[in-house]
Amino acid sequence: MLQGFGRSSPTELDRRVPITRLKDNEDIRDIYEIGRQLGHGTFGAVYETTQIKTQSKWAIKMVCRPTPGSPKVEMLDNEIDILRQVNHPHIIRLEAIYSTAKMMYLVTELCEGGDLKHLLQQKMYFTEDETRKIIHCLADAVTYLHMRNIVHRDLKLENILLKNPINEDNGEMDVKVADFGLSIKKKSMGIERMMSETCGTLIYMAPEVLKGNDYSQLCDAWSIGVIMFMLLCGEPPFVSKTRENLLKKIESRDLIFSQPIWDSISDAAKYILTNLLKAEPVFRMSPSDLLGSSWFRGDTTVPSGPNNIVEMMGACLEEEEAGKQTAEVSPLTSPEVTLEPSLASLALSDETHGNHGSHAKTCAQRDVSPCIPTTSTAQPKRNVGRPAQDQNINDTVRMGNQTKRCSATFWPCGFPESIPRLMKLLSDELPLSQGQLMSLFKNVNVGNQREGKKMYI
Repeated sequence: MLQGFGRSSPTELDRRVPITRLKDNEDIRDIYEIGRQLGHGTFGAVYETTQIKTQSKWAIKMVCRPTPGSPKVEMLDNEIDILRQVNHPHIIRLEAIYSTAKMMYLVTELCEGGDLKHLLQQKMYFTEDETRKIIHCLADAVTYLHMRNIVHRDLKLENILLKNPINEDNGEMDVKVADFGLSIKKKSMGIERMMSETCGTLIYMAPEVLKGNDYSQLCDAWSIGVIMFMLLCGEPPFVSKTRENLLKKIESRDLIFSQPIWDSISDAAKYILTNLLKAEPVFRMSPSDLLGSSWFRGDTTVPSGPNNIVEMMGACLEEEEAGKQTAEVSPLTSPEVTLEPSLASLALSDETHGNHGSHAKTCAQRDVSPCIPTTSTAQPKRNVGRPAQDQNINDTVRMGNQTKRCSATFWPCGFPESIPRLMKLLSDELPLSQGQLMSLFKNVNVGNQREGKKMYI
C-alpha cells in the first residue's frame, strides 16, 4: 500500500486495485488524456479522462497530497481504504491509484449522467416513481455500507451520481454513491463505536450531529430523508444559514408538506419521510428498514403496525399489560434491573454468539459501563422445551459466566428515555434482529411487572 495513504494492510475484503508510483506529475498524461472537469470532491477536482492505450473512458480525481500531520492525511487514508473494500453496484468503483511526490490520482468509473443536484435544478422536482428508484438504490448502498460498519456522513445530492444520462437510461436510474472523503469505518466495539466529529453539509446534517452529540450510523438515514424530500418537491425540509437556527427549526416543528406538489404524493411516501426525519435517532427509520418498505413495490398506503424497534417494544409492553402474553420467565429480583440468564428466549446464531462475547469483554473493561458484574449467585433456570440454541444466551448475557446487570446510570427504571437508550445501543452495536430485541424486552418487562415495577417506552 502507499506509504501514508491507504495505510491499512490488505485484507480479504480488499479488491486488487492497482497502485502505480509515477516519477512526475506530468507522467499521468502519458497514460490518460484529461478532459472536462466533472465536479469537485472533498479533496480535489474530478475530470473525465480517456485511457490512451484502450480508449476506455473513466473519471480521475486529482488530489494534492496533504501536509504530513494534517487531519486530511487520515481522511484521505479512510477514503482510499473504504473504496478498496467496497464492491456494490450502487457505489462508485475505484479502478486504479497513481501516486507522485505531490499528487494522488484516483481513477474511478465514469458517471456520465452527472450528479443529482444539477439534474434536480434542471427538472425542478422528480416524480414519485423516479424518486422511488433513486431512493431504493441509495438505501441499498447505504445498508451495504452499514453492514460493514462504514458510515458515509456526507450523503447529499452532489455525491449521488447517475451512471448514464436520464434520457438514455430507459427509465432505469443507475445511481452511484460517491465521495467518501468524510466517511469512517468503525473498528471498536460498544459505545466507543459512536462518533462525535461534527462533519457533513449543513442542510443534510442530522440534529444529533448539529448538537455536537455522539451519534451513530443513523445520521445517514436522516440525510436520505432530506434527499428524498428534495427530490419530491425541489426544496429541503429545513433551511437556515446557521447551525443553531437550523437545529431550532428541526426541534420546534414537525415535518410540513406545504407545497402544492405534495397533493400528488402518496401517503406512503410521506409516511417514510416522516419516519426518516425523526429528530430523535432511536425513533428514526433505518436504511435497512427503508429497504424493506412496500412503497418500493408500488404500495401507496400507509403501513400498519410499529415502524421502529421502540414502537415495537411499546406494542409488546401493552400486550403484556393486557394479559395477552403468558410466556413464563424468571423474575428479576434486583432493585437494579438484572439481565438474568432467563432471557434465553433470544434465538442467537453461533456467529451472533461470538460477537456478543466480544462486546461483553469490552463492557467489562470500561470504568463506567452500562453492564457491570452483579454479586448475585442465583443459578439460571433452564427453559424446558426450547431449542438448544436458545440456551446460548446464558453465555452472551453473562460475561465469563457471571450474571450482569444494567447500572442505574444507564437504565434507571421508570425513566421514559431509558429503554430507547438501551435499545439504541443493542440495535446499533449488536447483531440482533428486531424479533430478538422484542423477545428480550418483553421478558425484562414481565420480570419487572412481577415486582410491581413499571417500565416505560
